[in-house]
Amino acid sequence: MTPREQIFANIRRSLGSTGEEKPRRMIVEERLALRPAGVLPARAAGKSARERVALFVEMAEASAATVSTVKTPEQAPAAIAEFLRAHNLAPALRRGTDPRLEALPWDRTTLDVTTGRTFGDDAAGVSAAFGAVAETGTLVLVSGEDNPTTLNFLPDNHIVVLDVADVAATYEDVWGRVRDRFGAGVMPRTVNWITGPSRSADIEQILLMGAHGPRRLHIVLIDPEAAATESVPESAAAPAGSTPAEPRVGSTLAADPKKPGESEPASPAKQPEPEDDEEDEDELDEAIEESFPASDPPSQTQP
Repeated sequence: MTPREQIFANIRRSLGSTGEEKPRRMIVEERLALRPAGVLPARAAGKSARERVALFVEMAEASAATVSTVKTPEQAPAAIAEFLRAHNLAPALRRGTDPRLEALPWDRTTLDVTTGRTFGDDAAGVSAAFGAVAETGTLVLVSGEDNPTTLNFLPDNHIVVLDVADVAATYEDVWGRVRDRFGAGVMPRTVNWITGPSRSADIEQILLMGAHGPRRLHIVLIDPEAAATESVPESAAAPAGSTPAEPRVGSTLAADPKKPGESEPASPAKQPEPEDDEEDEDELDEAIEESFPASDPPSQTQP
């Protein structure tokens, strides 16, 4: 008997229960079946299928992901190859053995495609999404031999193939699909919820992409009712939050003193009056005092 089984046996013995009583099992099963639903935000609830897709794309791009739309699954490999070319990446990728990925015509491209989990030495990985949430632009991926979890986090570029029919409105909708698909007792080991590429601003609030996972997240959306979108080059305007702003270095003085020769040429024959020197020094002192106060206000976080 394992330590876990010993602990539960002691609990049952103290309660005088074997765990097989029908009334007790019915109570547990009824409680699981009538589980309360979480909060459903108005932003996604009540929208039509087309509105959900539009909201998902909007929220995904706002989270620094990129989206390309194709009308048929057969066009997905070409869209993936185009993404790799746009970012000057080698035409090589690693994918799982998901039947949806197996059925794609990879041989129509020049991509070098390998299958199985990755050990971090692959620049690009491809996964098939279980679903997506329009509420936040989130992808939902379940673990398994057909979709190794390592492909979600180790490659620097993560590419996800998503069918438009799998875009749900809220988190609760996707959890319901997971329960219906796998059933009680056979849930996947891991359910990954991915919103945009990895990023962190823990150090001095400087946004760093790829801090704990992929630097880029690209979604290939299979939507028969939408026209195929053209990929946007990396040099074009990036989606909100995708590129940190360049640091702006300015003067530490409120007003820089005017130097001879910058705005007006100084005349060597004319010497400055002593009064002018004193006025310049006074202005400089005032500027320094404004830029560097004598004392900082007390911190609000200190006890």
